[in-house]
Amino acid sequence: MIDEIRELFQTFIAPQLEGIKGELKAVNTRIDALDSKIDAVDSKFESKFDALTLSIGFLDGKIESFRRELSAEIRRVEETLSADFVRIESNVDVRLVAMDRGMESLRRELLAEIRAAR
Repeated sequence: MIDEIRELFQTFIAPQLEGIKGELKAVNTRIDALDSKIDAVDSKFESKFDALTLSIGFLDGKIESFRRELSAEIRRVEETLSADFVRIESNVDVRLVAMDRGMESLRRELLAEIRAAR
């Protein structure tokens, strides 16, 4: 009976197990190839992300530089406008004083003429 089982095993089951073993090797080979491709894609993406990170860092630096330049220019314009405004205000004050004096002088002349005409 044991011999019959052994013969049955060697005749039918062993060849099928060998076939399954071969199929498992083929599947493992395909999995290994797929893993290699995935690793290659990962490496590609990693290098692209590294390059992108560097580019973003470069752009951040450029933007910060432009921001500083713009802030400095705004301050310069504000200072110039402030100085111009003070100068204009001073000129206006001088002219207003002169106009007040002229109007006062005209008022006195008109009053004198009105008194003389009475």
